[in-house]
This record gives sequence, structure tokens and C-alpha cells, in this order.
Amino acid sequence: MKTNTKKIMFSVCIALLALSSCVKPNGTGYEGTNFIYLSTEGNTTIFEADATPLVVDVALTTALDADLTLTFVTSDKDGVVSLQDNPVIIKAGEKNGSFSIVSNAAGKLTKTTSYKVSLDPSCTLPSSVKLDSDFDYSVTPVLTDVLTDAQKAIIDSYKAATGIDLSVFLGFVNVSTVYIGTDLDSGEPLDPETINGKSIITLSELSTAEQPVLAMTANPMGIQDKMYRNLKAATIDNEMWYYTVDEGGIEDYSTLMNAIGWSKSSEEVFEMTLDSIKLPLDGSVEFLGEGEDQYGDPITIVPFGYKFSAYERELKAIEDGSLVKGDEWYADATACPEYHINCDDISDDLYEMGNWTEASASISKDKLEFVFCVYPNALSYDYVRVTATYTPNK
Repeated sequence: MKTNTKKIMFSVCIALLALSSCVKPNGTGYEGTNFIYLSTEGNTTIFEADATPLVVDVALTTALDADLTLTFVTSDKDGVVSLQDNPVIIKAGEKNGSFSIVSNAAGKLTKTTSYKVSLDPSCTLPSSVKLDSDFDYSVTPVLTDVLTDAQKAIIDSYKAATGIDLSVFLGFVNVSTVYIGTDLDSGEPLDPETINGKSIITLSELSTAEQPVLAMTANPMGIQDKMYRNLKAATIDNEMWYYTVDEGGIEDYSTLMNAIGWSKSSEEVFEMTLDSIKLPLDGSVEFLGEGEDQYGDPITIVPFGYKFSAYERELKAIEDGSLVKGDEWYADATACPEYHINCDDISDDLYEMGNWTEASASISKDKLEFVFCVYPNALSYDYVRVTATYTPNK
């Protein structure tokens, strides 16, 4: 079993920070800043063609003696979305409220675009109340092509061999994903989390009449948002990245963030894809591929593709010389998604902590299902287990 001393140090630091943050000034009640927190239990990516609301939870650190009215605005200036149940009124003695972000289905986007929700500048707050941070979300256009005659022939060939009509799994497809992470402190599996969403699935250009190949061009396996949260947790949301050298910190983190303008508040675009899901005519499904671990060694993984705006700026900064990584550069001071969120072999149980499962997939008239693991570095002692189930379009 592998031992990762960096993760142990990370857990100790988080525990110490948690203990120190729980101390109240006078022991009789909260006297610090009353923060307004914006969060969601769902995905932070909206499909432009989907009218399902993205519900944003609004929470105060502590209740107030009077009603609090909060008016929110979005950085979207083109009418791509609307804010519903806004303004939010949190009643005296209560701490919670919510509003929703809903796509206007305006068809204005040609690429995934990031936005923020913030407090309206005209919103007057009590002196002790402050917004913790803006809420980040993205909107993805649904760009699906009409099937060509050649693609229709591939679908017909597959149906003749298997009895399964592939066309019902193409386009804008519902996916229900069960995500099982592990506790950072104990290493024990966490309770399963169900994520309901949609993916865009197309016939890959690699398809032939003898073997159709699927490509997931948006939100593959329903975990794009979850993987982005993992990436941020390992990087810009990791408190260790902000320690000064005197506090035992590493200068490479701040150097990277400053060089590429990457921070908790920078607007970024994170996208995932998955190509090469092979469907042999015997009815089997093949979706594993090759990747590299953090040392450059070959590994077997689900070969997701990533597009991340901060990493693109990092590569450009290295190319133009504005960011120089010397021989002693700390390896995880990077925005590279592959380094942080899917970086170890899943063909065997390397950690023996109980959450690993052998990858498998199946297809029938009723569902297309995938079971696999990912390994997010610095966030877990063990694998994350994922079961993604696609249901056919009617």
C-alpha cells in the first residue's frame, strides 16, 4: 500500500485550522463577521437548452434580529439566464434562504461560458454582515449535429447485430451518477452521493460499421462539476497554498497563481470530455485507456480529456517565459487537471482501503452503465468509486 506523507501533513493542518476556527471570542455567542455563504448541492454547470433550475442556497453564519433582504445580480449581460426568487428575504431569527439560476434557452452561446452571481451594489447590509464570496457557475451550449447517412448506417449495423438502437443514447442524455468518496481523516468510504444531470453523447469520428464509438462531449459520466470541485480543493481552495514561507509554506504556489492570475475569484472555464467508448458488435463496452501518473509512468484510467482556462494560461506563461519552473519547483504547483484529479492506475487496488472496484460497463435497450474509479491526489487516501447510469431518450 502506498504512503503519502504530504496527505498526512495536509490532514493535520486542516485539523488544526478547524480547531482554531471554532473558538468564540467570549464564549457567549458569535461576535465575528456574519458571512453570507452561497452554495449548491447540485451541479454548477447549466446546459443552455435545459430549463432545470440551479438552486443556490443562501446561508448566514448566525441569525439576525431583523429581516434581511438580499438582492443578487449575475455577470451575464446577454440574457443567457434569469435569477428567480430574487431578492431573497431571510426572516429574523432564521439563517437560510435560496434563489435559482434558470437558463432562458436563448441559444446565444457557442462555447461554455463562466459567470458569477454577486450582491447587487445597491444592496445595503448591516455593518456586521458580509458576502463570503461570489457564486461561480457556467453555461454550456447544446451543440448536437444531425446524423449523417454514414452514421445512420453505423447505428443500423449495430442494431442488426445487438438489437439495441444506439440513437436513443445520442444527443442530450439523462445520467444518474452515484459518487462514493472517502473521508480524508479516516480513509473510510463516505455515504454515496447521487448526482442527477445530463451529458451530450455523439458518435465519435472513430466509429466504423464494425465498431461504433461513442464520445461524451459535455459532462461525461455526470461528474464534470464534481471533478472541478476536486481540482479546486487540491489547489486554490487548499489553505496550504496560501502559507507564507515563514509558516512552512512553499513559494511556488503563490508564484504560479500570481503569474497566471489564478485565484478563488478568477473566472475560469473547466470542461471534460471522453472519447473512445468502443461498442463491439458482441454487445460489450470498452472505455478504459492509457494515461500518465504524476511521475510520467503509464497507467490505466478512464481517459477523460480536460480543458481548463487556468492551465492554458500556465502553459502560455511557460512558453513566453513569464513563468519559469526551476529544477526545484514543487511538482503539485500546477493547474494541470491530470496531475490532481485522475492520476493513478485503476486496473488494480493499489491502496487496499476498501473503495476500489474493477471497472466495468454494459449496454442494453434500457440503460448504458459504467462502473469505475478515479484517484484524486491530496483529497483522499483511497479511490473514488463512480457508477454512471444513462437512460435512453424517448
